[in-house]
Amino acid sequence: MLGPENLRVYGILLRERRVLISAERVAGRDVLKFPGGAVEPAETPELALVREFQEEGALAVTPVRLLHVPGTLLSPWTQANYTPVYYEVRGNGDPVTPPHEPLELRFMAPGEAMRSGRMAEPEILALRRALGDDA
Repeated sequence: MLGPENLRVYGILLRERRVLISAERVAGRDVLKFPGGAVEPAETPELALVREFQEEGALAVTPVRLLHVPGTLLSPWTQANYTPVYYEVRGNGDPVTPPHEPLELRFMAPGEAMRSGRMAEPEILALRRALGDDA
């Protein structure tokens, strides 16, 4: 049985009306997304999410609830198919990005991130769900 194509998992960490954002360069574009990445073989999405937060920001997180599973999509950044899965996560501490990770983690106001033009539509929908605003 084949799994989803290019399965990716992302976590939304909310604190004090702000969301943890990963500012990255993807396919030559400056984008805003959530910490996360590829689900490795024999790894559950939840375990991958915990691993990715540790690798990208030295943060220990716990997945709280599944927010959004839009299915396999065409990435507006890479023009390749991917299957994103979004979770709300909880965790304490401040993110510390290792020097080898080509990203910047920072807390932002959700509205600022969504209006930036640098977020893909699935991220915006997942963030709205995390905020309790499905409109």
